[in-house]
Amino acid sequence: MRGALRSVLVILLTAGSSLAAILAGRLFPRGDRAERVMGWWGRAFLRAGGWILRVEGAERLPPGGAVLVANHQSVVDIPMLLAAFPRPVNFLAKRELGEIPLFGKAMAAAGNLFIDRDDPRDAVRMLREAGARLNGGRLVVVFPEGTRSGDGSIGEFRPGAFYLAQKSGAPVVPVYLDGGYRAIPKGGLRVRPAELLVRVLPPLSPGEGAGGSKERIAVAVRERILAARACSTSIEGDIPSSTKGER
Repeated sequence: MRGALRSVLVILLTAGSSLAAILAGRLFPRGDRAERVMGWWGRAFLRAGGWILRVEGAERLPPGGAVLVANHQSVVDIPMLLAAFPRPVNFLAKRELGEIPLFGKAMAAAGNLFIDRDDPRDAVRMLREAGARLNGGRLVVVFPEGTRSGDGSIGEFRPGAFYLAQKSGAPVVPVYLDGGYRAIPKGGLRVRPAELLVRVLPPLSPGEGAGGSKERIAVAVRERILAARACSTSIEGDIPSSTKGER
């Protein structure tokens, strides 16, 4: 029953925050009000779900703009990343996310970008706009798997997702996310207990990042995220079952 009530709460919170962000974007088109509303939504979303977020390695973030490349587990990933950092965070996502009623328009009003992968001209334009956000010091998040994982496993990374990192010259920072697939499993909306983790990994070196090919960047980032997952799984396996979940 508690999970169902939390599910209703996060849905209502998302709808209300989306309306507020859309309104803020229309009333203050030159400001960052919509972006601030969505940042607040990310933090409130986690509180409404009853989840505790652990952030590790935030000190590794460069002071300026950077491309954050993260694995994708759940709809919870976006509020996790919005809540994890005090700096502005934008997302470069597939067009389908922008078509979600209310939420898609709210994300667009907050400065997030949606790419139509079937339209090369649209993709080029969106990548140019993403580059402008990086030059403005923002963190731009890319989910290279293209879809959510149902069990926390790491899927294949599409090299095309790393075109922004290659062309912008911005630092590339791998980020490991965990817990989302347990918090709200893929294909459902039911809130479940889970511990959430955002772990910022060391940035790629210039040779691995902007100086490398899309394929090389994809391999380097995926290897680091896989290693982070293997380390987390190993540590969890060493914890006696009677103590797991204790705080």
